[in-house]
Amino acid sequence: MRRTLRYAALLLGVVFVLIPVYVLLVTSFKGVGDASPARAWLLPSTWTMENWTSAWQQLAPAIGRTISMVVPSTIISAVLGCLNGFVLSRWRFPGADVVFTLILFGMFLPYQAVMIPLLELVLALQVPNGVPSLILLHVVFGIPITTLIFRNYFETVPHELMEAAKVDGAGMLRTFWSVALLASLPTLLVYVILSKYFISGLMSGSVKG
Repeated sequence: MRRTLRYAALLLGVVFVLIPVYVLLVTSFKGVGDASPARAWLLPSTWTMENWTSAWQQLAPAIGRTISMVVPSTIISAVLGCLNGFVLSRWRFPGADVVFTLILFGMFLPYQAVMIPLLELVLALQVPNGVPSLILLHVVFGIPITTLIFRNYFETVPHELMEAAKVDGAGMLRTFWSVALLASLPTLLVYVILSKYFISGLMSGSVKG
C-alpha cells in the first residue's frame, strides 16, 4: 500500500510538471485566433508551423552569433588550460609555483577592473570588432580556471604512465598529445559542457558583430 501511494504521488508530480509543457507545446502549433485561455487544453483546430517559423527567423541570427562566439572561446580556453596544467604539473621548472599563482590571480580580477586595459589591448592588436574580440576576451578569462582544473587533474595521473612514454622515446609534447590529452578527455569534456562561458553565452542571447 505504501509503495502504491508513493508511485501515485510521483505520477501526480510528473503530471503537474508536464502540464505547462503540454500547454506550451500545443499552443505553439495554434493560429492566432485559436490561442486563448479557454482553449489552452484543447488540441489545435488547425495545426500550423507559422509560430515556429516566425520564432526561428527572429532567433536564428542571434543563436548563430552566440554559438560562433561561445564554442571557439570554450574550446580554445580548454585546450590552452590543458597545456598549462600539464606543463605546470609535470615540468617542475624553477618558479613553476609562482607562475601557477600568477595565472590563478586572474580568477580574482573583476571584469570592471580590467575593462579599459583589455579594450586598449584589443585596439592595439587590431582585433576585428564584434565576435573575434569577444572570443579573445573569453579565452583570456577562461585560462585561469582551466589551468587550475587540469593542473589538479594531472597531479592525480600516475607518474608511471608518463615514465612509460619517456621510455618509448616520447618527448614532452608527444607525451602530452598521445598520453596526457587522451587521459584528460573526461575532464576536458566536462569543462566544455559545464563551462560558465558556454552556458551563459547560450542563455544571454546574441552579441552584436
